[in-house]
Amino acid sequence: MITETQLKTLLADLESETIERTRAFDKAEKMGQAISAFANDLSGRKKSGYIVLGVENDGKISGKRITDEQLTALGGLKTDGALLPPPAMSIEQLNLPEGDVVIIEVFPSIYPPIRYKGQAWVRVGARKSLATDEDIHILEERRLSFGCRFEEMPCQTARLEDLDISLFQNQYLPRAVQAEIITDDSRSVEEQMASLRFYNRELRVPTNLGVLLFARRPELYIPSAYLQYVKFKGANNGSDILAEHAYQGPLINTIAELNAFVKVGVAHPHPEKISALQEQTAYDYPDWSIRELLLNAIIHRDYQIGNAPIKFYEYDNRIEIANPGGLYGQATPQNFPFVNDYRNPLLAEAMKLMGYVNKFNRGIAKVKEEMAKNGNPEPIFDINKMTEFRVTIRSNLVNEPQKIQQAKKKNTGQHNCGTINGTINGTINGTINDDCRIYKEICEHPGIKREGLLIATSISLRTIARILKRLKDNGQIEYRGSNKTGGWYTRT
Repeated sequence: MITETQLKTLLADLESETIERTRAFDKAEKMGQAISAFANDLSGRKKSGYIVLGVENDGKISGKRITDEQLTALGGLKTDGALLPPPAMSIEQLNLPEGDVVIIEVFPSIYPPIRYKGQAWVRVGARKSLATDEDIHILEERRLSFGCRFEEMPCQTARLEDLDISLFQNQYLPRAVQAEIITDDSRSVEEQMASLRFYNRELRVPTNLGVLLFARRPELYIPSAYLQYVKFKGANNGSDILAEHAYQGPLINTIAELNAFVKVGVAHPHPEKISALQEQTAYDYPDWSIRELLLNAIIHRDYQIGNAPIKFYEYDNRIEIANPGGLYGQATPQNFPFVNDYRNPLLAEAMKLMGYVNKFNRGIAKVKEEMAKNGNPEPIFDINKMTEFRVTIRSNLVNEPQKIQQAKKKNTGQHNCGTINGTINGTINGTINDDCRIYKEICEHPGIKREGLLIATSISLRTIARILKRLKDNGQIEYRGSNKTGGWYTRT
């Protein structure tokens, strides 16, 4: 209990980095930010911060009286879900002759960063400001020094009944524990889940890991815990949207749903002729690679950054997958992808147990192998941001793996494209030999039509159309004249 004498001491300290004053009792936004800043304790002083309400900047009491509704609203700051993880704090009210004063004491958190509405705030001297990427890194390192990862932290807004217990008992537990042990296990569900770090027995709430894996609506407790798929008609996100879907729910189910969708809805299997009498199934993208990259995004994302989902965007010429949270721990732009480190190692282990992860530290290499087999250019990794990891995989213009290899062998050493290759690679990095063949024919035969390209290259008309579109979109070629008399030309 703060005495009147202690209050006067607080009010007299006008420049302290541990005190914030305001005359209003109902500035929830301002108070939420201040609580986040004090709880994060960026300076590492390990001292409480105080928010003093009902006083002027000069320390004089404002003379206002607080209502019961305002006092109740202040009490709800800790539990309304805007501050995550919920910080430790106390609220005291002093009814003085000059007016009411409310003191909110905020204790330094062992679970930083504490975010208010998805944003972390810090104290810099006597002022608060949004945390920088470097600030976030310092706070995360401090949390780890306490031996507590985000996965293991209690999700204090969730309860056991919010989890799909049957999912845990029927799908996860049989994979995690031997059958004879399960048969002889007389422990409660709470104890079973606690032993696997899905439940906090002391607070009697699920951990964040338990919520991610088994909560029916994990996004209610961890706002960023979902994946957004959008299919655009064109080559940028200003294009018309053809389809969109939010993948929500327990991760164990979500990943299974994504696997099924990618196989048919994104890889785009279709018959492709390899001769007059034979067809084979071809794919615009290798489904294994897409699934692996999505799984990496789910495992490696920072679930504490804002409310943004994992973005899974499909354009007419590429797929982009972006997840909040850059490279982590020992992984750096210099050693990627040879060194890997897990932000969420318990989640990664759970995914491995469920059979979604085959071998750790092998995924990126296998992704590249599968894309090369399918004739796709190498994936492009944007890994220089601390707050985001992005990968782009480009469409396969030729979906005939056998013909690709044949074409490569046939053309090796026969044609030196010279400036052609230089021009193409400037904008279409990593394209296969058939791109060069089409471009070469247009260079050598200005005004050539699709039918002429078919005769010259033996590439299917469907594939020729795709290559022409790509070269045109990249400014390499143009169509001149009418549909009947016109043809394709290189752009000068």
